[in-house]
Amino acid sequence: GQELVFGRVDSLSLIFSYVFSLMALLGMVYALHVEDDCQHVTALTYAGGALGVTFAGDLLSLYVFWELMAISSSLLVLLRREPSAVAAGFRYLLVHVFGGLILLAGIVLYWSETGSLAFGDMGASSGGLAWALILAAFLLNAAVPPLGAWLPDAYPEATVTGAVFMTAFTTKSAVYALIRGYPGAEILVWVGALMAVYGVVYAVLENDARRLLAYHIISQVGYMVCGVGIGTALATNGATAHAFAHILYKALLFMGAGAVLQMTGVRKLSEMGGLYKTMPVTLGLYMIGAFAISAVPLFSGFVSKSMVISAAGEAHQGLIFLMLTLASAGTFLHTGLKLPYFMFFGTDSGRRAQEPPTNMLVAMGLAAAACVLIGVFPGLLYAHLPFPVDYVPYTMQHVTSTLGMLGFTALGF
Repeated sequence: GQELVFGRVDSLSLIFSYVFSLMALLGMVYALHVEDDCQHVTALTYAGGALGVTFAGDLLSLYVFWELMAISSSLLVLLRREPSAVAAGFRYLLVHVFGGLILLAGIVLYWSETGSLAFGDMGASSGGLAWALILAAFLLNAAVPPLGAWLPDAYPEATVTGAVFMTAFTTKSAVYALIRGYPGAEILVWVGALMAVYGVVYAVLENDARRLLAYHIISQVGYMVCGVGIGTALATNGATAHAFAHILYKALLFMGAGAVLQMTGVRKLSEMGGLYKTMPVTLGLYMIGAFAISAVPLFSGFVSKSMVISAAGEAHQGLIFLMLTLASAGTFLHTGLKLPYFMFFGTDSGRRAQEPPTNMLVAMGLAAAACVLIGVFPGLLYAHLPFPVDYVPYTMQHVTSTLGMLGFTALGF
């Protein structure tokens, strides 16, 4: 006797569905050279699960697609078929099955209290056990510390092409669920700001290229979670726009790191170096992603990340504003300077790797083009956001303050 809604279509679900579909296309182009059908089926099932979550209008169908994502994404780790990957894959599956059970418990409690399974703003039952359990399940998938250790554990162990899919769907579908169910929840402001700094701090210490990028996913998702918590129209638009931009540039960064891993077989930054001589195209495309994540003007991160930081300022959250700005500097330090320096320049390791297969370069080129297009024409993205946008990223003050911060960060490096 329950009504299930598999296709709730509004501006919020549409923009997430656009970027998830785009990501599935880019990921499949990147993976064309892989001769393992199992990986392709798993990756597309995973993308389908993310789209199912995006369009789910009730909690039961949300739960079904949530679990489908958990199982299919764990297979992308297991299919690397190495002992370390199998171990990480099982840990990943255990964490996400546990998260799924928390979600189911919350849904059952919510249903018994309200008699409804509709999925919308949960503010009416704020503070109750059902509210808290569903929120905890969403935060686990968003990799909020201390529930986020699964992410830097599993992502570096996934297959080269599987990791690219994993960067996009699990954490961003959780961000979508938070925007839908928990807008303006005060706790998320601090959780998000702490995430942003936490991810950057751990990235400082990291030597494994893909694990460094994985910590930066936690940091960047922190901006989105913080935006959801602030809850104003600007902040919600910022969280949505940043999720859109982040999926594209983070996929590009993982594609670049994956290309180096595939061609050299090494993961540690300290064992790379000198690769710019033989992989200049990979270096160039990677740097576009690095500039985008660092919010350099004319790249996509600049027009999305700044919306969240500005929203914190407008909401008079001074400390949050400073924490997000600090994390932004740290992002450029590691993803824009440290990683490419040690991977492509640095001390020459004597390795002479070739450029990766053409399809990998094509996928990276398409993602890079998207990063530049959004950065140069932010209106293309702003037109699809859930609320009307009257935000102008390219003001003199904003451009000069950003360039100043990036310049001094580079000087420090």
